[in-house]
Amino acid sequence: MDYSPENKLNELRTRTDRQLIELISARLDRGLTFARMAADEESRRIWASTEEFLRRAEKARSDASAWMPLLAKAAELDRRRLELKLVQLCDLLQHANQGMQVQTACS
Repeated sequence: MDYSPENKLNELRTRTDRQLIELISARLDRGLTFARMAADEESRRIWASTEEFLRRAEKARSDASAWMPLLAKAAELDRRRLELKLVQLCDLLQHANQGMQVQTACS
């Protein structure tokens, strides 16, 4: 194995990118779960903390959006997969927020 400083740096950068991809993916998965709970009509009737679900889903979206630019050198497939999850989360948040507005307007 070549233990030159450049190879060590590239290995570290690759490992860091992998860990960042996993972190963003996990954050988006968590946000999607919260957003699904908030968007589901039945859940809104059962859970008193729908606003908290929305807050946590929005925080996950915000975190992931802030971290995505750090993946500029990551594999395109990984970036696209995360971008798709981010779009799904944004769509769910929009749907959940519309449901909350309708529920509030009709209450």
